[in-house]
Amino acid sequence: MWDLGNGASLRLATPKDLPNLLQICLKTSDAGADGSDLYTLKELVGDIYVTPYVLHQPEFAYLLEVDGTASGYVLGVLDTAQFERDLSANYWPEAVRKYSQIQQSLSDSDKRLLDLLFNMKKTTEDILSEFPSHLHIDILEPFQGKGHGKQMINHLLGELKISGSPGVHLHVSSKNTRARAFYKKLGFDEIRVFADELIMATQL
Repeated sequence: MWDLGNGASLRLATPKDLPNLLQICLKTSDAGADGSDLYTLKELVGDIYVTPYVLHQPEFAYLLEVDGTASGYVLGVLDTAQFERDLSANYWPEAVRKYSQIQQSLSDSDKRLLDLLFNMKKTTEDILSEFPSHLHIDILEPFQGKGHGKQMINHLLGELKISGSPGVHLHVSSKNTRARAFYKKLGFDEIRVFADELIMATQL
């Protein structure tokens, strides 16, 4: 466990933490704000953006706790290409089976993520050649703006660098201007810009 000060700490996440982690993911899924009302399938966003990291790259999956409350997470991958191959063989097929059996009515956000899940794309080599690692970070709104995010990312980047990574990339929503500014302050540059999202990266 790593003490971040002011009652905050960071520790490695375990599968037992998944219920809390999936809730954090859902409650930050609207460009950092609570997206609970956007989804009928409440676990879907977490099953795409959280669960595979905790199960398949646990050495870089960290839970933020503030005064004992699960408040955020930062999830990293050392070798994105290998991670994606692992998920293609050992995670995505089961997730597709799980959500292919859904009978209930779906929201537009559900449909968008299901389309992503059923047509999962791999990261292109032009990005991986310089930035083979990647990360996700989310912090519940009441705990944002307190310096935890910078500490969490710096800790993860340090661990990835020690493990031999030369560079890290991440995806961010185009409309999340606050997050974009935050990453820029940490040394990330925008290297790809798309309609709904962009990719930012930093060398280690």
